[in-house]
Amino acid sequence: MSSTVTNGTVNPSYAFDPQSLEIKTKSVEQTLVPLVTQITTLVNFKEGYLASGKKRSEKAIRSALKIGSAVGAAIERFVVVGETIADENPDVQPEMYDACHEARLAGASIANLNGCLTDDSGTAIDKSILVRAARQLLTSVTRVLLLADRVLIAYSLVKLENTTNFTDFVKIFTEFGGDMVDLAHRSGDRQNDLKSEKRRGQMAVARTMLERLTMLLLTSNKTLLRHPDSDSARQCRNGVFQQMRLALQLIALCVSDGVMHFDASHFLSSSSSDEVLDIGMQLTANAAIRRLMEMLEMVRMTCNVGTGTRERLISALDSLCEMTQDFTDSAYTPHHHREQILDFLEECRFEMTNLIQPDVADEPLRNENIEVTVERLTRRLKDLRKQLQIVAMEQISEVLRANEDQVILSSIKACSVSGDIDGVEKFLEEFREHAEHIQEVCRLLHHISLTDGLHVATGHAERNLRSLAPLTLLAGRTLCIHPSSRIARENVEVFCDTWAQCVNDLSRLAKETDTAASGRLAAEKQAYMSLPRPGVSQSIMDSHRSDCLSSLLSAAPSLTSDHSSDLSYQKCATLFHSYSEDQLNTNSLTCVRYLKDSSEPMEKFHRPIEDSGISSNISASNTNKPPTTSGNFQCSDLQVKVNEIHIRGPSPPPLPKHQIK
Repeated sequence: MSSTVTNGTVNPSYAFDPQSLEIKTKSVEQTLVPLVTQITTLVNFKEGYLASGKKRSEKAIRSALKIGSAVGAAIERFVVVGETIADENPDVQPEMYDACHEARLAGASIANLNGCLTDDSGTAIDKSILVRAARQLLTSVTRVLLLADRVLIAYSLVKLENTTNFTDFVKIFTEFGGDMVDLAHRSGDRQNDLKSEKRRGQMAVARTMLERLTMLLLTSNKTLLRHPDSDSARQCRNGVFQQMRLALQLIALCVSDGVMHFDASHFLSSSSSDEVLDIGMQLTANAAIRRLMEMLEMVRMTCNVGTGTRERLISALDSLCEMTQDFTDSAYTPHHHREQILDFLEECRFEMTNLIQPDVADEPLRNENIEVTVERLTRRLKDLRKQLQIVAMEQISEVLRANEDQVILSSIKACSVSGDIDGVEKFLEEFREHAEHIQEVCRLLHHISLTDGLHVATGHAERNLRSLAPLTLLAGRTLCIHPSSRIARENVEVFCDTWAQCVNDLSRLAKETDTAASGRLAAEKQAYMSLPRPGVSQSIMDSHRSDCLSSLLSAAPSLTSDHSSDLSYQKCATLFHSYSEDQLNTNSLTCVRYLKDSSEPMEKFHRPIEDSGISSNISASNTNKPPTTSGNFQCSDLQVKVNEIHIRGPSPPPLPKHQIK
């Protein structure tokens, strides 16, 4: 934002970006409502006097003048802390300076309302400029807070990675655990606050990864400190750090969406692969079919196949053929299924040829032929999609039914406990082959995912399995080199348990994908949310919640939990004796913690409105509310009332369990 409002006039150099006005979170949307209401009240304060011609009272003018000065002072204090952090951290310095500059400009736009209120000219105030300034102010403040969080977490990771003795590691890890608990709370609130289903899914995946990787980080670091000369232990520890940075990078991608430019280099100094972090942008077979069907629908409506449309249709069909290669090239796909997929693709190519090269010159007849061809091609695409779903679900059902991973992991842990190193090496080789198979099956499941949430969850499930498999092998290799090491044995067991949790996630995702593909909707999730279903008593609900809780503790945590990551972080942080926290040497970290815990700027921002006599009752009531309201608290109160008058009905049949024991 490069302009301010002065005396009712607007600088024409104001650069308005429509994309920056898209609100990505519910809390900003809710916070913006009372803010805009208050600003509108101030604008109407002048316009009301202009319309009525009455003389303004000195008390009303003094109340209005307090608002601009309070806004400017609060923003200035906030920006000074942000600039102090930027001075101490060169990696975030350009972004932090830019965010602070935007906050100053946005605050000045609102603070300069003083001149508009005291000016006796008849110039009206442009309300749209003030609305944009208020929104830009919220955006820039959010950017400053996000950059401060990035500095704190990155500092903790670097300290852990550079630790060389166990005593320092215990102290640093205890402090790191506290930071991770705080991050779990903040990311959980942000997950529920996001409006996009895809971003909510990515945030849930990242939080689950951090929860599991925290325990892996503990055992892998202990193993390396115990065996500092072991290359496999060092590679395993470094791999866990790499995955933790990827998880933090994914959280940063979600929270910075629409707020600030995302730069992956702040989290990963060198990327080892060319994989796209944003799984939601990845092309799958189902996405290719959906895109091609949308193009065909446009062709059917326009009855026009021009040169550009023809090229896009051919490119979309080629992309679909490329996506189906994961099904046809798989060694686990039965021959008759492979032939069926290839036949459907050949029929699609034939119909596409008829569509882009019509032989009829008569326009009415040609339009009719185009509509018929589009209908046939659409039907073939639906048949192909159904066939791909059948192939993927059959393969994943066979893998889960065999329960081979549980047998292998149990054997590895049993051999490690008994000291049978030859047995560990044997089962590690079997684990490597099985891991490749299950990754391939997970890739097929990703191809047939229908919703944005499943698309994100299955894509990250495949990525997690692919990254965890070599780390598990490295942990087993360390144990083979040091067979008498108790810490190395514990490290192998933790990696095996984490792999089992990932497979449980895959089982749950397969069930949800099958439900979505079959057209069945989960009424409990989509219709009732926190309210009880009709005919279900409170005792049944309590027992169902306890079953879900025990299932979550024994398997993978639910992607929809608010603070599911807190338990493991606190458990990891309290494994050691309590240590006194050292004072931080740098002023930047002190400023970070002050900035994260400070709510004074926004309170100062709202307080003058409450004190002024020109604010409406609605504005005052909105001001007293916190920026984010908890919908769960209101729903829980409503649920208590409903349960008091609820008619108890018969118990529903038990849900089928689709989870690996």
